[in-house]
Amino acid sequence: MGRIGGAVLGAVLAAAASACAAAQPVLMPQPRSVGFEPGVLAIPGPFKVKVSGCRQPLADRAVARFQADLDLQQAARGAGPTLRISCAERDGGYLTIAAKEGYGLSVRADGVAIDAQGPAGVLRALATLRQLAAAQPGVPGPGQLPFVRIDDAPRFAWRGVEIDTARHFMSLAAVKRQIDAMERVKLDVLHLHLSDNEGFRVESKLYPKLTAENGGQFYTQGQVRDLVAYAAERGVRVVPEFDVPAHTGAILRAYPEFAAKGPPNDPLVTQNLALNPASEEIYRFLDRLFGEMTALFPDRDFHVGGDEVSDAAWSADAGVQAFMKANSIEGRVAMEAWFHARVRKMLEARGKRVIGWDEIAVTPIPKTVAVQVWRTSNAIATAVQAGHPAVVSAGYYLDLLNPVTRHYAVDPLDLQGDGFTEAEVAQAAKENALAGAAAKGMQLKPLPPLTPDEAKLVLGGEMELWAELIDDDMIDMRLWPRAAALAERFWSPAGVRDPDALKRRLPVIEGELEALGLQARAQRERAAERLAPGHAEVVMTLLEAVAPARNHAHNHTILAMLRGQAHPPPQMLTSLADAAPVDSFAAWRFEADVKRLTGGDAGAAPAVRAQLTQWRDNDARFAAIAAGSPDLAAGKPASADVAALASDGLEALDAIVAHRAPSAQAQARAAQDIDKATRFEAASSRPLFSFMRPQPPDDLIVTIGPAIGMLVDAARAKP
Repeated sequence: MGRIGGAVLGAVLAAAASACAAAQPVLMPQPRSVGFEPGVLAIPGPFKVKVSGCRQPLADRAVARFQADLDLQQAARGAGPTLRISCAERDGGYLTIAAKEGYGLSVRADGVAIDAQGPAGVLRALATLRQLAAAQPGVPGPGQLPFVRIDDAPRFAWRGVEIDTARHFMSLAAVKRQIDAMERVKLDVLHLHLSDNEGFRVESKLYPKLTAENGGQFYTQGQVRDLVAYAAERGVRVVPEFDVPAHTGAILRAYPEFAAKGPPNDPLVTQNLALNPASEEIYRFLDRLFGEMTALFPDRDFHVGGDEVSDAAWSADAGVQAFMKANSIEGRVAMEAWFHARVRKMLEARGKRVIGWDEIAVTPIPKTVAVQVWRTSNAIATAVQAGHPAVVSAGYYLDLLNPVTRHYAVDPLDLQGDGFTEAEVAQAAKENALAGAAAKGMQLKPLPPLTPDEAKLVLGGEMELWAELIDDDMIDMRLWPRAAALAERFWSPAGVRDPDALKRRLPVIEGELEALGLQARAQRERAAERLAPGHAEVVMTLLEAVAPARNHAHNHTILAMLRGQAHPPPQMLTSLADAAPVDSFAAWRFEADVKRLTGGDAGAAPAVRAQLTQWRDNDARFAAIAAGSPDLAAGKPASADVAALASDGLEALDAIVAHRAPSAQAQARAAQDIDKATRFEAASSRPLFSFMRPQPPDDLIVTIGPAIGMLVDAARAKP
């Protein structure tokens, strides 16, 4: 860890620790039941482990990983306490949705006891024990565990992370690093998106041309087997996705004879590509290809995509139209259903359960098919009322770069959690007819809550990380620690949902994950150093007060396509917006200090003043290093806006301390600056609208406006 990382880590942990009860370590996900008791158990060295009832090799290796992590967290050496682990059963459902993940954990004077329902329960208990044993600021000497009794089990069986390796390839090391972090926060499904228009990422010995143009950016079959085994050791299932019949540009570049003939001179040709469902050769190809892929991925679930087939995909192909007429297939949706029925049979013959995006459920399909809900939360009801197991992704698209508190507020059983309101649909239609039509398709309708039987069909939730704006050098910082918050949403009781408590705890969890190998902070620091060699701290100070534009407003490739550009340039990931954190912990701490100050705690004033002064004075330093650097120069307006808001805050702070109101001129200036920040933040606050409204310079939102507004309001209220 570099000098910036060490300083930031210390500040974050110290600030978070002061906000949390010292005797109660931060746990995420929160257990179902936890009771801390007086007393602590010292950990002067490695545990003496006694395991009974579990699959011995798996448990032994899990304990070895735990001990290795503890060595990183604790510097002391000596004879440690006893750790007793017992399993109630061997659990034939390990690595399925029926896995026994419940456990009891107690820390007493005679040691630690874990009573797990199965091997998965051992892994989840050790994840909790890691957090209990994590080094706490201000605790001298050897590590220690608080006396505690925990009874825990997950709320949902499917707690997933989707990683898109097609748009930008993710190295094997990067994917394994995510699996390590998943184990530590009790996530259990890794959904790998392995093919799309941009690339096919798994070696096929039957169809080697699929990866011939990838420049080596694919996983060999040996690497896939290694990855699957690595995940299995950590209680993580690997579910592959090979998207058909659309999102197949990579397949069709390798085998153009399989393509349907799209409209001539189509400006959206890449998006309208699809396999030819009228060709029998397509089904022979898929049967052989999927036979090869199913042998690599032993999980029962096999994802076939099935999303975003455009109306133009088959309408211009005379052969497809003739086939539809001959088989009484009316319309594109019915043709999709016919295609997927063929695909489903070949996969079911190999013992797989098919899972697809919610478009596949528009027409009747067998109840054995699982549906992944993404377009709106209403689609949960559509899926489960038809008897389908459902995985909920609506509301959990981390690549949209929305604040983590927004995702955290969405419950997998909430049918109103994610989608457009009637007023938003009307506004979209007013601004743009095409956007209005798109919004109409994602409008939320009032629905009664799920019945208990319907709720049982909701397997859980999955966060999505599509990679249009993410590459191998960014994956940690875009996924974590936000994924830990959603791990809690999927594991913990529904009542665990306090956003302020989340903001206090999440920096602590990030610090622990970083100490064990995650690179979220390191990736931000490396990006800052690339932007400003030798002056990364200046960039980092600016990035504390900003965030990237949200909901794909920063995706210039998509914007160019929407404007009719047939071959838009590739998205470059080198700007300040690409380095900016989605959620700034420094901004969170500043907001918390402002709330303390405006709530009557005068002791918060020095911290507020120090932060405002740093942001104000950083602008001159940033302007100096931006000379000669286009990537930095584009950020000068955002830096100036941060400095202006910081100056407004300092004037308000001076007024509060002096017990006087700010001048009318200062109030007017602050109102103008806050309004500007508010307008720019609103410009990308919702999907679709982000494509229609002017965005801030360099796609950088200044996020400290609301906290400055609190200061100004408090100063104005002074007698």
